Amino acid sequence: MPPRAYFSGVTEFNDRRALDHVRVAQLLVDIGWPGPVPVIVQATQSTNADVAELASAGAPEGTCVVAEEQKAGRGRLGRDWSSPPYAGLWMSVLVRPGDIPRSRWTWLPLIAGLAAHDSMRLLEHIPVALKWPNDLVVGVDSQAAAPRKLGGILSEAVSGPSETGGDGVVIGIGINVALAADELPTPQATSLLVEGGSLDREALLASILRHLGERLAQWRADDDRLAADYRAACATIGRIVDVSLPGGEALRGIAVGIDADGGLQVDSEGNVVSVTAGDVIHATI
Repeated sequence: MPPRAYFSGVTEFNDRRALDHVRVAQLLVDIGWPGPVPVIVQATQSTNADVAELASAGAPEGTCVVAEEQKAGRGRLGRDWSSPPYAGLWMSVLVRPGDIPRSRWTWLPLIAGLAAHDSMRLLEHIPVALKWPNDLVVGVDSQAAAPRKLGGILSEAVSGPSETGGDGVVIGIGINVALAADELPTPQATSLLVEGGSLDREALLASILRHLGERLAQWRADDDRLAADYRAACATIGRIVDVSLPGGEALRGIAVGIDADGGLQVDSEGNVVSVTAGDVIHATI
């Protein structure tokens, strides 16, 4: 089935529709998704909170909740946001790392961003890139303007007894799909509608789950191609960046790479610092 609608530019969109449960299930069969069929809810406070609750009850890896409307979603650094109904893809997925050392869990948010990037690259004809650690952005081809954010990821560890699968990680993914320009939360945000992309949310959901499964398999196998692919997709590398560190300290320099733990390496006047947490802004000139 082809995507429902394509747009060549900013267009009024008043045909938002609920996700088709049956089509989602069929698409997942077609791609060989091994996890449970996603639970699609009309509205929730937070899909991350919903999956965390399911995880504590012993839900398996791949458990996924998708909300047509999210009323109290959470972004990185404690930011709150909400969404209009049927306008985006708001989803959370449970990962059970098992015996993978916790020191390697730091890659999970980056893996989720890369999986979403893989899906965008195949589904859309728009130049999507990653802004470290896992923001989906467009407009990175010029240093004269800040990139426009299309989506983001929030990962949270959850505790659980060994008999229910042990500790896990909830990966929340939010992508602006059918938001019009005047509905976007900030001037730096964008959507597939604004960028002229496909609005087929079912295909996007299935593609993200497929690529997430493939990237997690690489992670478990300690495949070097995973880090190489992330670096290739990350538009932050090579840019001048301003970093607001958690303690309030500011750092400016050139992003020169990604370290073994997924941290951003910033060269500040000859001193290379690995940033593991902080707000990174692509500086404009």
